[in-house]
Amino acid sequence: MTRAIAALCLVALTPSAFAETPQLVSGDMTAARALFEANLDAIRRHDRDAYLACYLPAGGLARAGAEGVRFGFDSFSKQAGQRWPDLFEASDLQLVPVASGVVYGTYRFRVRYGSEEHMGLSERIFVSTPAGWHIAVTGAYVAERSHAPDRQSRAPYRTASR
Repeated sequence: MTRAIAALCLVALTPSAFAETPQLVSGDMTAARALFEANLDAIRRHDRDAYLACYLPAGGLARAGAEGVRFGFDSFSKQAGQRWPDLFEASDLQLVPVASGVVYGTYRFRVRYGSEEHMGLSERIFVSTPAGWHIAVTGAYVAERSHAPDRQSRAPYRTASR
């Protein structure tokens, strides 16, 4: 993950990255937000096909977490949908344009699997490809209770399984 972020930062710091027109940045942000919301909605609805459609279907898909970085869509798709949360809350969606066709996003999450509950921050890197926008990098980081997101935060994607 560190390499991916470092590479994106180098791209973002090139002079051409700052020369983007407001319309291009706006279009990228709109497309990334739509994909972001589709991704979160697929989690909320436990919709495996819609969830997988959000991700870059390639070996370069990167998934980061406390255990490190794993690469590849095939291994990701095999485990997708095996364990959906009973409760899913997503709040404080933030998007940052990085370069033309690249947007970084985060959100705070709260999930519950039975009596097991986790809160933290999840991140995505959205990229424009010839086949449309996809998530190329995804990560989730569970917060220690002392650093957990405020439970009173807005949660527009709140759901509980029935």
